[in-house]
Order: sequence, then C-alpha cells, then structure tokens
Amino acid sequence: MLDFGAVSIEWKTIVFQLFVFLLFPVLLVAGCLGIVRSRYNEKQTRIRDLEKRIEALERERNDPKS
Repeated sequence: MLDFGAVSIEWKTIVFQLFVFLLFPVLLVAGCLGIVRSRYNEKQTRIRDLEKRIEALERERNDPKS
C-alpha cells in the first residue's frame, strides 16, 4: 500500500489502473501496425502482379505468334 497522507492506494488498484490505461494505447498501436502491414502487403502483391503482366506483354511483343 502506498500512503500519501490522507490518500492511500493499494497495489492491486495501481496494477489494475496501469493495466487499463496501458491496454488502450497498446491495442491502438497494434491495430495501426496491423493496418499498415496489411496495406503494405497488398501494395507489394499489386506490384508483383503488374510486373508479371509487363513481362508477359514484353514477351508477346518480342515473340509474336503470328
């Protein structure tokens, strides 16, 4: 127990408050990181698909079938 004169706080209360107050920012940061990571992966997938299409078009231009 912490004693601040007229106010005394038990350790359980302190731990609970720290858990509650730190939980929200941690979840917020984790959510933001998840969003950024998923958008980055989506962008990389689109870039790879475009590169494949470009390679196919270049091959078709260089080696026409007819």
